[in-house]
Amino acid sequence: MVDRAHNLLLIFECSCTRFTHNPQSMRKCPVPGESMIRKWFQLIPVCAVVFLIPSCGHDQQLVGIDIQPTTEVFGSPTTPVSADAGLNVQLRALGSFIHPPVTKDITNQVTWSSNTPQMVTVNSTGLITATGDACGGTIISATVTKNSSDGGISSAGAVVTGNMTASVVCPTGP
Repeated sequence: MVDRAHNLLLIFECSCTRFTHNPQSMRKCPVPGESMIRKWFQLIPVCAVVFLIPSCGHDQQLVGIDIQPTTEVFGSPTTPVSADAGLNVQLRALGSFIHPPVTKDITNQVTWSSNTPQMVTVNSTGLITATGDACGGTIISATVTKNSSDGGISSAGAVVTGNMTASVVCPTGP
């Protein structure tokens, strides 16, 4: 009986480690939540790839501008042009960016212009207004002369422009 008892390994439990008389058979007890912690650490490189690769280390760059609405008509054939004075519409400039691809409202970041200001004016916020002095068609432009965000990388001298058409209807008849 003594030999048999001598051959049995005595196991003592101490917090998280089991000890036996044989050091090769010593093993650690599992720590609660340990597998979940390992999974979170495995997820960190995946998240880094997902968030860093799309930008490719480049700053966001503007590649196009769309103006909404794309056309606007003031007046009618039965009213005099002077009756159109003060009619206005607010425009929006939507910038298309790459790195990562996204569309943003850049209405207050563009320079607005009208190629016929005696017919339709545009202010710095994109509000177009019929002057009541002329009729016909005009082109309203929104321009950005710096083709990157303020993140530090700049392509100075690049110009991106979007256009829309505005018309003041010329009266017809007597």
